[in-house]
Amino acid sequence: MFLIYDCIDVVSSKKTGEICTFRGIRYNANGFAVLSTEHSKHDYLLPMSQDAYHVFFEETTRLISENVRGIRLTGAPVYRVRRGAMLPMDDKTSCRYQVSAI
Repeated sequence: MFLIYDCIDVVSSKKTGEICTFRGIRYNANGFAVLSTEHSKHDYLLPMSQDAYHVFFEETTRLISENVRGIRLTGAPVYRVRRGAMLPMDDKTSCRYQVSAI
């Protein structure tokens, strides 16, 4: 399954569109959902509260169960960081992401 989303590279602040192979998602203690993709040198972070993560997880699980070929993430940017790095954010924000089948 593929993911399509707008991405911000934290190093260059450049905004690009990305298409990645979806391998999984998890929530970490720092307030980010972490997307697992085929890119071995990067993590893709989605700042959100644990409640927002639960909604995001349920919507994503529903689309996976419908056997869609791809998912588009909208509503907020996805941040690309070096694997294991965290976002240098002073203020924690909780974004709401929408997922839709493509």
